[in-house]
Amino acid sequence: MHLERLGPAHGPQLLAGQDHALAAEIVGRRWTPELLDAFLERAARWRADGPCREYAAVSTDAAAAPVLRGGGGITLLGPGLARGEAALTYWVLRAHRRRGTGGQIAAALVERARAEPRIDRLVLRIAPGNTASWAVARSLGARETAHRERHPADASRQVTRWVLDLRPAGR
Repeated sequence: MHLERLGPAHGPQLLAGQDHALAAEIVGRRWTPELLDAFLERAARWRADGPCREYAAVSTDAAAAPVLRGGGGITLLGPGLARGEAALTYWVLRAHRRRGTGGQIAAALVERARAEPRIDRLVLRIAPGNTASWAVARSLGARETAHRERHPADASRQVTRWVLDLRPAGR
């Protein structure tokens, strides 16, 4: 599996692979083809070193057509983020869950964030019942805080803030 910039070519597989659980975490409802196309067109135009970066996690099996397994993002600007912080998101399409895919995607995103000198800490916002995401966060070394905040996709829900320090203390 490798990460590549998320763009319009990923749309058909994302539409086919989304389910209620994914929709609830990402945008609060299922993508329509029109809304997804508009988002993917915007994401494809974002600068690779810009404040918003969205990635597709694609299979690397050379014998078959590329398969979208999930994706994620690194966002340096947004509510609740201080200087040096970035939000880390990751998601897995229905057919690829319970195989360690979320952990692979998140670890690849963390490595990209570590290479970015502007990022000292990653912020993960995880819904209370998302035990799979808790496990991924723990495997990365993130720690849960007592801080609760509004869910990015649904103002009526809360998430728990997790943090992952990327730099040694004193840097």
